[in-house]
Amino acid sequence: MDVQTKKTVKVEFLQVEMPSEKDNSCSACDTIQSKLVSAIKEVQILFDKLDCEILFKQTTIKTVEEAERAHISASPTIRVGNLDFFPDHTADASEAREWTWGGQIMSEPDKRTLIEVLLKGYFESKKDAGKKILSPYILKHLNENESIKSSSCCH
Repeated sequence: MDVQTKKTVKVEFLQVEMPSEKDNSCSACDTIQSKLVSAIKEVQILFDKLDCEILFKQTTIKTVEEAERAHISASPTIRVGNLDFFPDHTADASEAREWTWGGQIMSEPDKRTLIEVLLKGYFESKKDAGKKILSPYILKHLNENESIKSSSCCH
């Protein structure tokens, strides 16, 4: 008798810690994460029929080394299986983001786009996760984070 194991797809929401914000988070990222969780709930109904479970994880990146290990280049990054979906930061240190999907550019993805990302990520084949170049936006916040930690330590 074969034991059937349930297939899983990993969904990770990676965001850079924002030390300049009082709670170290970003309201734009929080909004997108909320939409992503809502999209996951809708897609899970379909995935149940495929005997597949979605495993969601939220990760906060605090250092440049963590960003490099996670192979991200922008914040936030939505990783579904082997697919990364992330914005372009329109200026080096600007909070403004442009998300591109299906030939459209948007200031933030809507739930429909996130559902499409989840479905595409489910089918995306494995690819080489080579080193990515960190955007100046990410470096700005991670370097801020490092300087806050080093200035708050007792010597």
